[in-house]
Amino acid sequence: MALIVVAYTSPFWLDWRLITVGVLVYYAQLIIFGWCVLSTAQFGEKKTFHEWYLSKLGVHPNPKTLKFFLDFIIPPVLVFVAINIQ
Repeated sequence: MALIVVAYTSPFWLDWRLITVGVLVYYAQLIIFGWCVLSTAQFGEKKTFHEWYLSKLGVHPNPKTLKFFLDFIIPPVLVFVAINIQ
């Protein structure tokens, strides 16, 4: 959970170029492995932290919709916010 908090708050304290590099590394792992390496290591299956955490709260989102949101909406938004803030 700490890594998620660090990632989501990064536009406020980290240079936008480093955030862009981080997003590119994230996309590289998706291309190479097909899934988030940390999530697979932690949960032992193709399940995201968000999916696991939301299910604990009683919310069961569509996995495809959640994956799309996490892969194609959140990373560009982080870069966009960082560029605009800085």
